[in-house]
This record gives sequence, C-alpha cells and structure tokens, in this order.
Amino acid sequence: MSLPSNITDAETERLTALLPLLSQALWIEQRLYEIIQDHISSPRRKGSNDLASIDIRKTTLLPDSKYSFGFGAPTDLALPIIASYRVFLDKDYKWILPFNEFAEDFLQHLWNNYFRKYLVSEKTAGNTVGTKISRNQEIWESLYISAQSYLNQHLVKMVNSSKSESEAKVTEGANKRGKRKNDGATTALK
Repeated sequence: MSLPSNITDAETERLTALLPLLSQALWIEQRLYEIIQDHISSPRRKGSNDLASIDIRKTTLLPDSKYSFGFGAPTDLALPIIASYRVFLDKDYKWILPFNEFAEDFLQHLWNNYFRKYLVSEKTAGNTVGTKISRNQEIWESLYISAQSYLNQHLVKMVNSSKSESEAKVTEGANKRGKRKNDGATTALK
C-alpha cells in the first residue's frame, strides 16, 4: 500500500508509532456508542432523543463492530473523546497508566460530566449538525482539560498510596525493632 505523497517522513514515523493504539481507539469509539445506545434506550427516554447529532430513525454500523447501533451518528462523533485520551500518553506514545485500569472509568467520567451534557445543550439550542458539533473547539478543550485533571487526580492518588505504603513499612520496621528491644530487655530481667 502506498501512502499519499504529501505525507512527510516524520508524519509517517508518527503514524507508525500510533498504529499500536488503534485497537484501543476503536474500543473507545465502540464503547461510547454502547453508552449512547444505553442512554437513548432507557425507559424514560424511549422514543425520544435529547442528544444533538443522534438520529434514532437510523442505524450505525462501525467498521470493526459486530453489531449495529439503533441510532445514526456522524462518523467523527467520537473523535473529541478519543483525542482526550492523549494526555495519558508519554512522548513515545506509550500509556502512562495501564489502559485497562482507567479507560472505562475515564470514558464514563467524560460521558456523565461533559459529553452527554454538551450534546443535550446543543440539541436544546437547536444545533443538530453532527460534524459541526464534533469540531467545536470548546468541547475539545473542555475534554482535554478534564482529562488533564483526571490524570492529575489519579497520579496524586498513586503518590499518596505509595507514601502510605512506605510509611507503613517504616512503622512496621520500627515496631519490630522496638519489640526485639523489649524482648531483649525482658530476657535480661529474668
């Protein structure tokens, strides 16, 4: 397969480095569609749709998915969500945290706190053009900032957990030394 001639060697190198992340990006997209399907299928919303760019009269089949979703959506709907995961990558495009440990929780966080609310507010405002919505710089920025905050909170928890573990080991070591001294003192008194 030949690449378009306007792609530079540096871009080819970058795309090659990103390629191993494709399966996770596709997982994020499919999982987002499952979350949207659950949202529009909930009993209190059945038959109505409060999300901009989602058409409940159509279906969507993702290229790598085993089944179709009961709504139509623009092909780039998931891009702002997928892009927000980039804060979890180091300079060599390796995950800072193990993907499986944060991916689902982070996606739920983005959906519940930002993306769902954004789609609802856009629908309320009468904005229904999907491609326009997913290219809105505001949502990209807010998702990126949210991702940064989420990562920072996760890293702080890891540091605090690590501190607690090392403090516990120090305390445990001091207790053992103190017990040995007491045992020695007791023995000497006999």
